[in-house]
Amino acid sequence: MNKNMEYLKKERNMSKIIRSEIFFAPLLIIIPFLVGSIFIYEWYSRGFVTGSSFFDVELILGLIIIFGNIMFDIPFIISLRRLSKKNLEKKK
Repeated sequence: MNKNMEYLKKERNMSKIIRSEIFFAPLLIIIPFLVGSIFIYEWYSRGFVTGSSFFDVELILGLIIIFGNIMFDIPFIISLRRLSKKNLEKKK
C-alpha cells in the first residue's frame, strides 16, 4: 500500500490534517474574493466611470474569480465540516 495512504489511516494524523485545512479555509475564501473585488473596483473606477470599454476584461476576470471561488470553496467547506464531524464522532 502507498505510504501516503497509511499516513491518512491513523486517527491522530487525520485530525491534524483536518485542523490544518480548517485553519487555511478562511484564506481560501478571503484572498480570491479580495482579488476579484480589486478587479471589479478597477473596472468601475477606470472603465465604467470614464465610459471606457478597455477595462471590461477586468470585470470579467473579477467575476470569474469570485464565482469560481464560490463554486469550488462552498462544496469544499461543506465536505470539510462533514469530515470533521465524523472525525469527532470517532473520538467519542
